[in-house]
Amino acid sequence: MAARVLIIEDNQANMDLLVYLLDAVGHQPLSAFDGEEGVALAQSERPDLIVCDLHLPKLDGYGVLQALRGQPATRGIPVVAASALPVNDNGAALRRAGFTGCVPKSLEPDVLVPALEAYLPPALRIGRLPAGHEENVAAPAAPTSDHAAIHILLLDAAPEYAGLSRSLLSHFGYRLTVVSEAAQIAACTVEHFDLLLCDIGLPDAGRQALVAQALRSFAQLPAILIQPDDAAPPAGRIPPPRLLSHPLEPAQLAAAIDAQLTAAQSDASDMMDISSS
Repeated sequence: MAARVLIIEDNQANMDLLVYLLDAVGHQPLSAFDGEEGVALAQSERPDLIVCDLHLPKLDGYGVLQALRGQPATRGIPVVAASALPVNDNGAALRRAGFTGCVPKSLEPDVLVPALEAYLPPALRIGRLPAGHEENVAAPAAPTSDHAAIHILLLDAAPEYAGLSRSLLSHFGYRLTVVSEAAQIAACTVEHFDLLLCDIGLPDAGRQALVAQALRSFAQLPAILIQPDDAAPPAGRIPPPRLLSHPLEPAQLAAAIDAQLTAAQSDASDMMDISSS
């Protein structure tokens, strides 16, 4: 089942790309080029999702949000901020302002649709571009290894990002196990994984405890930790996890995974050389 997605964006190129991508997977895009037009269209059309630029003529993204949240007819519509600038606080300020979430405009086209669909009810999600359309958009960067053979344990402790890390990993074709609770982490200790990825999002004591448990339980695995830039890295783990932060770009995540796996293979080879000498 398709969704009706309102795009409020004053840049013609960005609008054309979003309209094309949403239409290609079967959704119905609606377009508004300034904030006032966006609010009026939202009130008349009642879309399933609104993607809103922050810097708009006539009424900026925050004004659009205030107008929408102030009307019963549009109050419950998810509104995702589309940001062209780095969001150094993991989008916390945008969520406090009332946005449902945010996506970086720098996301690769083939990943942008799943990232937006994460804010839709499951029944309205369609998924990847149909055959033939991939050639018309920029192909996302990808790791060079055999993705299907790599088993990643993902601790997704960042619900505010609506499964973005999971969408990116699935898009790249990795074998994926997702956990979000202490009991699930413990149950996975009997399985084999090639890499541990922890997405902590906005840190609090509970999330940090889950990450600490995962890092202890899988101490031998190469690890990646996605957390705010100003959060303290975990101490005492050898080798230390590679640190990333939101907004998360596909090429950045792919390169980090590739680097961690390569480093782990190199370390294993060095240990074999030492033991045989």
